[in-house]
Amino acid sequence: MEITITIPEELASRARSSGLAPDTYVERLLARIAAISAARTKVRDQLKDELLADWEHYQSTGLHLDDAEVDAWLAGLEQGHETDLPDLHA
Repeated sequence: MEITITIPEELASRARSSGLAPDTYVERLLARIAAISAARTKVRDQLKDELLADWEHYQSTGLHLDDAEVDAWLAGLEQGHETDLPDLHA
């Protein structure tokens, strides 16, 4: 199935300046957008899995850090002190 689209002048101009035909330029642009979207989805899914695992760990152990401990740790990182996360406690 072939889809016909009208390419806005800005895209056509960018295509010409890159030495590509406008439709080739748009195809490559769409491929890049799809790749970036897939990468973001993968990272989001990994983060979700980590957060769920952390939540399950907390549910089973009760181990945690409070806001002040996390804030102090983050403040140290901002000042260039590469320190490990404080130990969890009940």
